[in-house]
Amino acid sequence: MQSAMRAAEASNILTARVPRLSASELARLLGVYGLSGTFKPLSGERDQNLKVTASDGRHYVLKIANAAEPAQALAFQNAALDHIAMADPDLPVPRTVTSLEGATIAAVHHDGTVFMARLVTHLPGEPALGFRATPDFRREAGRLAGRLDRALSGFRHSGGPADMIWDLRHAAALEDRIHHIADSRRRAIAEKVMANFKAHVVPALAGLRKQVIHNDLHQNNIMRGPLTGAITGIIDFGDMVETCLVNEAAIAIAHQLYREPDPLGVAAEFLSAYVTGMPLERAEVAVLFDLVQMRLLSREIITAWRSAASGGPSPYRADISEMGWEALSRALSINPEHASEHLEKAMTALAAAPRPTSTDSAYENLMARRRKAMGPMYKEFYQQPFMPVKGEGVWVTDTHGKRYLDAYNNVPHVGHCHPKVADAVARQVHVFNSNTRYPSELIVDYAERLTATMPDHLDTAMFVCSGTEANELAWRIATANTGGTGALVTDAAFHGNSTIIGALDTATLPHDRLEPWIGTLTAPRFAGAAGGNGKALSSSDYAATYAGAIAGLARRGHHPAAFFVCPVFASDGLYSAPTGYLDPAVAEIRRAGGLVIADEVQTALGRTGTHFWGFQHAGLVPDIVTMGKPMGNGIPLGVVVARRSLVEGFLQTQRYFNTFGGNQVAAAAGLAVLDVIETEKLQQSALQVGTYLRESLAGLMNRHGMIGDVRGTGLFAGVEVVEGDKPSRQRRAP
Repeated sequence: MQSAMRAAEASNILTARVPRLSASELARLLGVYGLSGTFKPLSGERDQNLKVTASDGRHYVLKIANAAEPAQALAFQNAALDHIAMADPDLPVPRTVTSLEGATIAAVHHDGTVFMARLVTHLPGEPALGFRATPDFRREAGRLAGRLDRALSGFRHSGGPADMIWDLRHAAALEDRIHHIADSRRRAIAEKVMANFKAHVVPALAGLRKQVIHNDLHQNNIMRGPLTGAITGIIDFGDMVETCLVNEAAIAIAHQLYREPDPLGVAAEFLSAYVTGMPLERAEVAVLFDLVQMRLLSREIITAWRSAASGGPSPYRADISEMGWEALSRALSINPEHASEHLEKAMTALAAAPRPTSTDSAYENLMARRRKAMGPMYKEFYQQPFMPVKGEGVWVTDTHGKRYLDAYNNVPHVGHCHPKVADAVARQVHVFNSNTRYPSELIVDYAERLTATMPDHLDTAMFVCSGTEANELAWRIATANTGGTGALVTDAAFHGNSTIIGALDTATLPHDRLEPWIGTLTAPRFAGAAGGNGKALSSSDYAATYAGAIAGLARRGHHPAAFFVCPVFASDGLYSAPTGYLDPAVAEIRRAGGLVIADEVQTALGRTGTHFWGFQHAGLVPDIVTMGKPMGNGIPLGVVVARRSLVEGFLQTQRYFNTFGGNQVAAAAGLAVLDVIETEKLQQSALQVGTYLRESLAGLMNRHGMIGDVRGTGLFAGVEVVEGDKPSRQRRAP
């Protein structure tokens, strides 16, 4: 039944009436875009396509779809081109052109039928099918195809085709059309390829990555310069579909095999370049060569079927069919396991090569100036040149106009350049900016708003400029009140970079080089965590490790002043302790006279999703809370909130003033951040989006043995990568 439906749908599109507008009708249609010019017919399987040379000398392609093509499919194609233009502006693909009324699709009436027309820019060059491909051509095509799929990776649109005859996911539905192949030898080849596809590929398809792809990257859709031979662009997005990502490489490789005696060598040349832009997974490479064979076969089944349906010659070139059958026969002679091994080596060979020198002269010049003026402390953070110049929400844009989804920065807590925060800062800059020596309604408002979100005992706010400064002040308060000289931290912690706080950097400092006044603790590990052996310590056994660390400090002549803790143990591997689990451990700290300092630099302001503060999520009752990065959304702002008695005890022996801490501009930014979190319900959003993210990541565990665990809370997500096979266990709900 499904096969029959697919046949009918495919027949409607492939056999529908192709528009044939007259010269006068074409001229009127072009006028919709405010243009006039001459027309030259171009090839098209089911549309009327024309090259337009406008009166101003610019070139376009006018595409008039057949009567059965749904309008939403054309909108899907246009939206994809617009998305590519934003994601990779330098990628040579057509650009959409809007009409005088601002529309990208125009309706045209011809002989009582309504057709839909579009205008896109024309790419120079000639179809590459007329040239013999070279290794350099295949590598260049691979690089462009990888870039194209990378650009399309974030594209979603409801107008794409749900079922397309050229989609390799549905290639098994072509089995009932094999009988149209007249030659018995070739029909036997088709049956063999189809049986292998159904047995080995179809069961794997559901587990492969899906996204929108071009779906028709053969040499007729790749343009190249007739003199230089360089590729000038990719055209014809009419067969785009959301399908298995690996199909893109399979289709392109299949058409590269025409007239080539070494199928694996050709495939490796394309693939090694493709993965520089879009790496493939092992499961995808495992079925790649089978998909290549199925693409070669699909074309010939559809060719035979359409020829039989029309009762006349095939609409496809016979010489291409001959080359296709020859390529399929050569591919079938190769051992499938050998093919997969060869392609996997090709995929990894280029990944191991050193990064080539950037060809971005502006970037290289700036980096040279930076090295000269700022010295060796400032390193390149990414392998690929990256120079962001604009931020907006979750997006950053580089100097070339390419946009990136920012999944790294934890400073712009409510999004880059949030207009409410930016406006609040700008207004205050024009009014007054000083320090906390002077009474300020704004600063007091912020202190009251902040402490109102905390337990009653945390009632006193002090302002600094960073998380490091906040933790430094908290340390001074703790030592002044307890008389202790020792600090307890987890064994992969980071709390700042001053002399004192930087000494607590157990994440990077070798433990045999730690100061004697520092004691280390292991973060609580639960089922799924490396080293956890699938079973967590009991709460009392875990508390005993704290008692041991405190005893170790005592042997070195120190007693704990404070325990610094990130409530979700982010640097240690991201662990959320069950309610009450940490209570006995905290009791050991307090029994020894130490205070609990909750470092909220990463966890504050709703990021855990479940609670506004990380210590609430962890069930901790801290004596001091420190804040930094997210508080001002990029404006330097740090805060310490503590018990009033602790602040008073500190001031009995010491004084503290911070020139820029709590200035009016920073306070305006802090208040605006609180407003945005509340009005845009960002804590709830963190919970919902974070749950979806972790559930989606957990869904990859059955496909990738290296994923040992997925855990986190809110917009904290951790994927634990393990060596070898992960132990058998029941996966926890993320």
